[in-house]
Amino acid sequence: MHPTVQQIAFQLRDLRKVRAISQRELGERIGLTQAQVSRFEGGRADLRLSSLVELGRGLGVEVMLVPRRRVPAVEALGLGRSGPGSPTESPDVG
Repeated sequence: MHPTVQQIAFQLRDLRKVRAISQRELGERIGLTQAQVSRFEGGRADLRLSSLVELGRGLGVEVMLVPRRRVPAVEALGLGRSGPGSPTESPDVG
């Protein structure tokens, strides 16, 4: 799996955990099984774009494209990564 795709999968997993949503609950929200959610989060299945969008929406976030030259600005805002000050830090963000 491409490192960026794997990183996104791990971020989705971290966001789900921060929001205290089980894999089963997330799957039910978006029409996937718990096993499918587990495979995506663990990097054992390649995410299709449609699945990525649905997983994000099930967690209350949207998938967006950011111009490459703007990535440092987004990262400086604490967006797009886990950790202090990031949107994944608080369960009520979205």
